[in-house]
Amino acid sequence: MMQSGLSRELFESWCTDAKNGVIIAGYCVEGTLAKTILSEPEEITTMVGQKLPLKMSVDYISFSAHTDYQQTSEFIRILKPPHVVLVHGEQNEMSRLKAALQREYEDDPNTTMHLYNPRNTHAVELYFRGEKTAKVMGTLAVDRPKPGNTISGILVKRNFNYHVLAANDLSKYTDMSMTQVMQRQSIHYGGSLSVLRHLITQVAGIIETIEGDKKMRAFNAIEISVENKIISLEWVANPVNDMYADAIVAAVLQADLLDTPIKSSTVNAKIDRMHFKANFIYECLIEMLQDMFGEDSVPKIFKGEKLYVAVKENRADIDLVNLVS
Repeated sequence: MMQSGLSRELFESWCTDAKNGVIIAGYCVEGTLAKTILSEPEEITTMVGQKLPLKMSVDYISFSAHTDYQQTSEFIRILKPPHVVLVHGEQNEMSRLKAALQREYEDDPNTTMHLYNPRNTHAVELYFRGEKTAKVMGTLAVDRPKPGNTISGILVKRNFNYHVLAANDLSKYTDMSMTQVMQRQSIHYGGSLSVLRHLITQVAGIIETIEGDKKMRAFNAIEISVENKIISLEWVANPVNDMYADAIVAAVLQADLLDTPIKSSTVNAKIDRMHFKANFIYECLIEMLQDMFGEDSVPKIFKGEKLYVAVKENRADIDLVNLVS
């Protein structure tokens, strides 16, 4: 439509010569240069505001590949969609097309069709049912599901199809593959190892020793290594392990602030459940649950030793003393 670009530049360079000509080869929107010159004005306005005489010839030949009414009507008759939105056309012609389609189906009791011909920039809101069907494939489909059983897998969307697959079957049925993201965090620590071990034990319970005091595992998920006053934490990234790592980091920072070792810090110290009242543990737990279920599902402030998570009509109560739900 010669609003900008090379076609506009060529037109402005050639329009003043009567030996040149321009052919408009399709539909033109009102207000564009192509639509303007179809009325063959004596002059045109360039992109920089200069007035130029229009001496070149102007012709219109439709090369449009758009369908006519018969083809459009046949296409709609085959599909029988509940909604038809008419776009990309001159307003009067679009209104005529809408009226013709309404007449065609007004006496058909088996067809309910809503027709729209909105103006440019006007919105049309359509509402569809939200149910979707997913096909279970691979190892998850070996056993016939029974009422009440829950199938857990990965939901894969391809085009408009949904499949539920086990993680091990991703490479068989898709171009994707599973991988693990490892997190690593290093902290400077100049305190006592006995104090460090004691505080981590209070948070995580019994610690598994891997290489003496130089390497240990907490929560059966977080590996802790100590070397040259640097404590490094390494774990497989997921919401639960991230929360565990945050708790251990808080314990390391607390141990670094202590000046003297704590007495009776044994390797197999019993888990002090009441340490879960510490603010950083609660904050990490609440933040993790809010990320998983939404901020409105978890209270930010609660009383007693119980926290709850509510999703729609379902509610789970968490006992923070006995760590059960």
